[in-house]
Amino acid sequence: MNLRDLNQISEGDRRSGGSYRLGTVTAFDADACRVRVKLDDGLETAWLPWATWAAGSLRVWSPPEIGEQVQVQSPSGDMHMAVACPSMFCNAFSAPSNNPKHTLLAWDDGGYLRYERDTHKMFIGAPCSVHIDGFLVVSGDVTAGGGSVSLLKHVHGGVQPGGALTGTGQIGNAPLC
Repeated sequence: MNLRDLNQISEGDRRSGGSYRLGTVTAFDADACRVRVKLDDGLETAWLPWATWAAGSLRVWSPPEIGEQVQVQSPSGDMHMAVACPSMFCNAFSAPSNNPKHTLLAWDDGGYLRYERDTHKMFIGAPCSVHIDGFLVVSGDVTAGGGSVSLLKHVHGGVQPGGALTGTGQIGNAPLC
């Protein structure tokens, strides 16, 4: 092997070695959809686009947080083409579950969306209230108060038998959170 061959191998190793790096988000520009990342070797990147779950007919807006650990991928080690890719759990942002049968979206204010494949149940939680724009169509029963009130099985007291109907339900105001 001659010196020229060794130089070509070295250059290839350098490029492939720089194509995948870890770092921490240090700055965020929402309008430009860009982040800056401090790489594990201490260098800070220029503004980089970040990858998301979907960006076509389904678009997911879940921007990286400052302090979040990301992967920086750059084809052939060229940082001009680099992209910040989400994300790994780290000390700043730990995993919200350890159950492999659950899919969970968890927000830092306590809101969550969880599907449990083992129980076949879905849960939605919000610190204040859940709002649905549009119609809600339910093929089963709707219960409230921990299951003590059923939409299908509830009865109204003080109603005279016959052809009369009860009054309509009362619509309250959304809670002030």
